[in-house]
Amino acid sequence: MASDILSRSAPPPEPTGSAPGRTAGDATSNATRLLCAGTYLDPVYRATVIRELLTHRFRVVAPSYGYDAVPVLAHALAARRLHRARLAVLGAGLVLTVVLMGTGVLNAVAGWLSALWLVWVSAYLRRVVTLQTLITRLRRTDPATPTSGFDGAYPEHPRLTAELVAKIDREQMADGSLIRYGGYKPFVGAGEPVRRWSTAELLIGAPAPVFEQHQRFPGVPPAAAGGQEPRRKEVIAFTADEITAYVADRMSADLRDRARQSERIDGLAVERSTFTTAVTTRLGAWEPAREKRDGHWEDGYDSPRAYLCVRVGTWNQELVTTAFVGFDLKGNTLHTEFYSYVLAPIQASFHLVDRLPAALNGRLLLKVAWHTLRSTPEAALRPVLGRLRSWLPGLLPWRWGKVRIQVLQPPDTSEFRLGRYADTVLNRGALTSIREMATSDDFHVFFQETDTIKYTQIVERQLLQVIRDFLYEHDVDVAEHEARQTNILNSYGNNNNFVNNNNGGTVNSGTQNFPRGPEGGQGAGTS
Repeated sequence: MASDILSRSAPPPEPTGSAPGRTAGDATSNATRLLCAGTYLDPVYRATVIRELLTHRFRVVAPSYGYDAVPVLAHALAARRLHRARLAVLGAGLVLTVVLMGTGVLNAVAGWLSALWLVWVSAYLRRVVTLQTLITRLRRTDPATPTSGFDGAYPEHPRLTAELVAKIDREQMADGSLIRYGGYKPFVGAGEPVRRWSTAELLIGAPAPVFEQHQRFPGVPPAAAGGQEPRRKEVIAFTADEITAYVADRMSADLRDRARQSERIDGLAVERSTFTTAVTTRLGAWEPAREKRDGHWEDGYDSPRAYLCVRVGTWNQELVTTAFVGFDLKGNTLHTEFYSYVLAPIQASFHLVDRLPAALNGRLLLKVAWHTLRSTPEAALRPVLGRLRSWLPGLLPWRWGKVRIQVLQPPDTSEFRLGRYADTVLNRGALTSIREMATSDDFHVFFQETDTIKYTQIVERQLLQVIRDFLYEHDVDVAEHEARQTNILNSYGNNNNFVNNNNGGTVNSGTQNFPRGPEGGQGAGTS
């Protein structure tokens, strides 16, 4: 069942600039630059970016890992404006040509030649402007001249208002924010699952030192002292918030802040985010869910759950490995969850921007002119037909100034189809990110695949050691933790605990879900 939600859009004010909260590193990363270039190179991707960030602005923006969504949307709007300007010039020229033919100023031959010339010259100018943008504003930054190339700046557009920029900036920041997801997977924007495991450890006090037991039973070995178990310390109580904060501080310090320069992971980010749904009704209020102070996880459809996000952005933020770690205390048991995701490199077609010439010259302009002439018949019909298909449903009198959005509704299996009288369900949560839509199915370089395994193992090993130290400091017997730690780390040797997720959350132990390499073989998940 589907329901059509109509939202009226008023003319937006002029943009006043970007919000101050955006991360400068993500705005100038190579991932951001390639995504911006993709809006000029791929019309389907361009339309998808505009739909997800502008048309469906009622939906929450997915967290951005290693990129900034605002410049991508700005360049998508600029590329669309360039395409529409070409159609407007072509349409006006054709109308003028018809008028001149009707008045006798131009004969039939001159009129048809003028029309063909307008089709060619408008397409040619659009290609030249696109090439100029790609080789100047979206050029790779030269280390010798850092001021040249892509600097994170983006073109202004009337639809890119200050309010929209602030909304995207606020919702795409994952640091300490409330992330609202709309699909099955809460970790939207993080890419494909790679590895997962969970443990449940009893919080039993650590054995007391031997000399304390000898004080109770002098001259008797502890094991033979009346058949009693060794005396144990009392566990120092802690909450899920406390262990989460401890792990966050130690991971940041050990892997980045206090590490030696040669061993430091510069692309490391340790953040804490709360994940919850954003499903409401059209008439209902939408209030952010609040996390409980003690950090316990509630059982409910809209209950929030806090996770520690340990992200490693490498290859200039084009390869992002993220580990989500969650803690919960129930029944004198510490439950730990670990989920590893990877954002594979951006698809190879977007890298075309790096192979373009450094400047436009006469020879290149002649080649563009010839190629434009060869593709004129196809180029003249394709955009017109596509525009008609998108405009005709909205040309009805009651559709003017409105955007028609289709929102899927829960299935209605009732006897009398009573769902027709129920309020419309609106899922405002993020379903995907513009970065995930541009992800390649293959690793471009073998070492990108191995780096995914490497950083997953580094984060996992450090995490297990930090948890062990925390439990030891709180007088918890760490024997069980050490045994489970050995099993988890050894699971790399036999490919256990890798994930094969088919949108339903099904986990098949012993499989892995790395993107395939360029040769078609399954990516390795062992080391």
